[in-house]
Amino acid sequence: MDVFTIIKDALIGLLNGLYPSFEVCYEEIPRTAGDDGTDDLEDYFFLEIIPTGSTTVDAYHTRHRLLVNIAAHDRAESNGKYLSMAHRIGSAVRPVFRFGDRAITVPEVGCKVVDKVLHCTFTLEFTDSVEDTEQFDLMEQLDTTIKSE
Repeated sequence: MDVFTIIKDALIGLLNGLYPSFEVCYEEIPRTAGDDGTDDLEDYFFLEIIPTGSTTVDAYHTRHRLLVNIAAHDRAESNGKYLSMAHRIGSAVRPVFRFGDRAITVPEVGCKVVDKVLHCTFTLEFTDSVEDTEQFDLMEQLDTTIKSE
């Protein structure tokens, strides 16, 4: 499983634990407007994981940077509720966010409300190690002759 899927699954689990009644969406937000014009889905998170860069450290290490944006919509659209949510989400990912076998320090979580949607944004920066096993050509057939004395 790739690291992006592991991070996504960890964030979905974290948000489901904090707000079990909210739906967590990743690639698209389903059912935001019903046929009659009313919103079907009012309490939801939309999760974005955006790779912002990869840097080669050496032949065996690559440093990755990912921007994570958690957009939250609550049916009340209350600034007080959004402030509370921002605090809970920030406290859940800071100071350390855990996914898979890793624990990454998250120094800062930025939060703002835009168009009645809360956005909690932070950066994950980590280094991957790759073991490069040297590949050798297979030995061709060896012809041998044994001399008897």
